[in-house]
Amino acid sequence: MGKIEELNEPKTCSQALIHPAWDDLLSLLGLYGIETMDRVGLIDTSYDEADIRWNYIVDNTYVLRLTNAPEMTEERFADLNRLIGRYGDFGLRCPAFIRGTDGLFFHSWGTLMAYLSEYVDLPTADKAGLSQEEKDALREEVVLSIARFMERYKGVDLSPTMGMYSLFDLCPYDVPLGMDEKQQNFNDLCAALCKAGEEGLAQRLTAKNEAVRAQLLSVYRDLPRCVTQADEGFTNVLLDGEKHLAGLIDFNLSGTDVCVNLIANNAILDLDDLGDKPFDPADALEQLLAGFRRNAARMLEAYRASQTERDALAGYAWIALVSQYPNARACAKRIEKDETRACTLAYLEQIASLDMNRLAV
Repeated sequence: MGKIEELNEPKTCSQALIHPAWDDLLSLLGLYGIETMDRVGLIDTSYDEADIRWNYIVDNTYVLRLTNAPEMTEERFADLNRLIGRYGDFGLRCPAFIRGTDGLFFHSWGTLMAYLSEYVDLPTADKAGLSQEEKDALREEVVLSIARFMERYKGVDLSPTMGMYSLFDLCPYDVPLGMDEKQQNFNDLCAALCKAGEEGLAQRLTAKNEAVRAQLLSVYRDLPRCVTQADEGFTNVLLDGEKHLAGLIDFNLSGTDVCVNLIANNAILDLDDLGDKPFDPADALEQLLAGFRRNAARMLEAYRASQTERDALAGYAWIALVSQYPNARACAKRIEKDETRACTLAYLEQIASLDMNRLAV
């Protein structure tokens, strides 16, 4: 019997649970027609006891995953495999899910569900030791790839599952909240403002947010959409030997979304990119806006947007600017600190009264 190597620190929430032994894993692999294995490594990416995620790397060829997360179904995996096939045709390596000998993706192991996928033996960008210059170049490569993918596949085999950035139509992770994540992030930021005694600013931001959302709500159903992987952070980007984009992993958050919403969320910069010290509010805002316009312009060279889409892009960008998780969190944290409260409040005042033409690309 072989030994299962732990490839990262086991999560506290899953240490009390019984892990499968070597023979258990071999029995599960047998359901997929795999009879032997030589090397197995465990990566534990669990969040809590209600969201266990054990990933067993088998011979650098397969990943056997055990989970109790409820979002995945047979239909969802078939949907994802079609998307993964499109990425393959596009030239990116993305591991597909493997059906068992009974034709099913999922099989049970105690209270957990097991499923199998291919393993692509390439490093992820977060583990590649990239310099800042290399990170910037790779990020540009990734966002251009997103734009080109959307241009090729917009309107193709749209998924009933919404992607992680989706507004109005909820992705599976937003359904329990009854609102999209950005609205929840915005609400949290306004709560932080009210706690700091800034109810007036919270009201002005709310009025702007409602106006922008109302405008988008009137047009978003008619805007072109695409299904994408939707979580192209460096932990999910695979690199080739020259440190270029070679593939993507982790399709859990993928789904259908409005193309220009995807552009907005990938082009917007994070306030944290400017550091966590006191800052000049006008200068910080201009840096973020200039960065967005620069990134969006590059993406729009590859994705041919109509004028209606370009007009909507500004609204999506405003929402990402204030409500994307890193930005909403950064502002809420800085409001709590004496040394950054004043500049953060002044920055948010500018956001509340921002001329939308400054987001035009």
